[in-house]
Amino acid sequence: MEKDSIKLISVNIELAKHLGLVRAFLEKEKPDIACLQEVCEADLKEFAKEFEMEAVFAQMSLIGKGEYTKPPFAPYGVGILSRLPIQSVQRPYYRGDEETAKQREFQGLSRDDPHPLLCASIKKGDQSFVVGTTHFTWTQNGEPDDLQRNDLVSLLRTLEKFPETVLVGDFNAPRGRETFDTLARYYKDNIPAHYATSIDANLHHDGEKVRNKLLMVDGLFTTLQYECANVRLQDGISDHMAIVAEIQRVL
Repeated sequence: MEKDSIKLISVNIELAKHLGLVRAFLEKEKPDIACLQEVCEADLKEFAKEFEMEAVFAQMSLIGKGEYTKPPFAPYGVGILSRLPIQSVQRPYYRGDEETAKQREFQGLSRDDPHPLLCASIKKGDQSFVVGTTHFTWTQNGEPDDLQRNDLVSLLRTLEKFPETVLVGDFNAPRGRETFDTLARYYKDNIPAHYATSIDANLHHDGEKVRNKLLMVDGLFTTLQYECANVRLQDGISDHMAIVAEIQRVL
């Protein structure tokens, strides 16, 4: 890995279902930056303490710790862990707002939650890396609908505020279909073409129903300032595979 490149991972950890696997993965990979979706704020802070990383968080709603729609509720959303200094953080919402997110109780799907883009400027050596993550709008069977289309317009408008970025997350939109491919027209899709899915059928609640389906729904997108190398997907961590990549500034 180049001197001023960073090692980044991104994974939807499915709340508290796989914390042991996620912990072991972070310990093994030792990323400079880890972007987590569907993470409880308390668990993010525990990871930060354990691995001596900085943590930043953007809330989507309140979720039950046992049964997700029943109390006691706690904040959940998206988070970034960093071994490197975080220079600045922004949390624009492309649907809803932070105040609503802090009060809303999870209803069974994240579809109606407020949706933030968590974006951090991170320093390594003489270089700054802008990294953003989100958990995008869910749709039935990954097919686009008007809500997802409207949210995509809003997300793209929000991303205009970040003329350079590494954008990762669970986009709930398979590659080869409208939403993912629209993003790929504006940003480089860095997931190698031979990966057909980012869903781990062995850990996903639908199991065999999603096995062998074309569900490459997790993304690693970049603007022209960045190049990615050694990009791979890793299973055995959550119901989604993790993205692992080395990223270098070129502009």
